Amino acid sequence: MPKTNKNKYGLLDTWGRRNRTLEDKKCSECGKIFRPWRKSSKYCSRKCMWKNNGGKNKKQESWWKNQKGYIEGKIWLPDGTQIRVKQHRFIMEGVINRPLKPNEDVHHINGIKDDNRLKNLTIIKHGKHTALTNQSRKYKKGYKLNLSQSERKARALRAIAIQLNKLGQQAISKAEGG
Repeated sequence: MPKTNKNKYGLLDTWGRRNRTLEDKKCSECGKIFRPWRKSSKYCSRKCMWKNNGGKNKKQESWWKNQKGYIEGKIWLPDGTQIRVKQHRFIMEGVINRPLKPNEDVHHINGIKDDNRLKNLTIIKHGKHTALTNQSRKYKKGYKLNLSQSERKARALRAIAIQLNKLGQQAISKAEGG
């Protein structure tokens, strides 16, 4: 057992305050000295606890809804590593039996992000997916311009005239390192 500074006021913590009630313990699995949260603590970490009980507490997968409304989760792979995935992408990769390419997105046909039924999911190119979702987007700030094709063309020509396209090209080449 580790040597502890005990006095009539209690155990001293690392900063010298007398506010600890439990002494340091030795982990039953790995032998490491740890500071227990409760009197009954036997292990320094969940990893050690899972090793001792044969992994009976370890779930193969766990799912939750993230801030954006998608179902996301953690999955244990056969090699013992844990990965974090979005459920709709995980389902589609299982169906097509390969990982999704970088330019592929999984689209929810009915627009409901947590409806991951196979008939509601489809694979589309990233650019098309962006255009599709932006059409139905409700903008919180500012406004959406309803321009005719001729007005769009006139604006593009004005931008070229003031050389905005050169600024954009310079930014792209700078980002690419050239």
